Amino acid sequence: MLVNVIQLYKQYRIGKKDIPVLKGIDFSVEEGEIVAVMGKSGAGKSTLLNLIGTLDKPDSGIIKFNGENILDFDDKKLADFRNKYLGFVFQFHYLLPEFTAIENIMLPGLIKGDEKKDLIKRADELLEIIGLSDRRTHKSAELSGGEQQRIAFARSLINKPSLILADEPSGNLDNVSSEKLHDIMWSLARENRTAFIVVTHDKNLADKADRTVNIIDGVI
Repeated sequence: MLVNVIQLYKQYRIGKKDIPVLKGIDFSVEEGEIVAVMGKSGAGKSTLLNLIGTLDKPDSGIIKFNGENILDFDDKKLADFRNKYLGFVFQFHYLLPEFTAIENIMLPGLIKGDEKKDLIKRADELLEIIGLSDRRTHKSAELSGGEQQRIAFARSLINKPSLILADEPSGNLDNVSSEKLHDIMWSLARENRTAFIVVTHDKNLADKADRTVNIIDGVI
């Protein structure tokens, strides 16, 4: 089991009220499995993703990754864990505008401390796979929305993560760009045996997953 979430609870303080968002989530993902998470806005989908990605902490529960409870990690170990094992793709690409396409893709590997020449080779391979080799030295302002999101996806793969967490990755794209991104994501995930948790409202995308889970009022 790659990811095993046990009785996860999370609430947020809004004004003077505590608003429960997750109410005892049990959830697991196998190595190489692609899971779509669906549900209405506010159901807790993004909260679950953020907790698994260690971007937030639950009020109670357990999150195991390869059998280890990652909630026991200190801040440094969490940062190392995120960089080594996780890739993130969000609705907005979050490319650094002063960097070129290849530099944006290489960034997590540079943070990890990998050799630059090895990163350049890997980033060029990813650029070819996503069909953007000719955009190698373009900055984000020179790329279309679909191209920017493909670069963001390639960036999530540069460290060869075990798990990619994607939150509405095609939410801002037109249908053609969405389909192109989906095909690339699924193909690369299958090829690399990368597990994938994707939050989406897009039923066409969810239908391509191995499994779909629905969050309704904080529970699966």
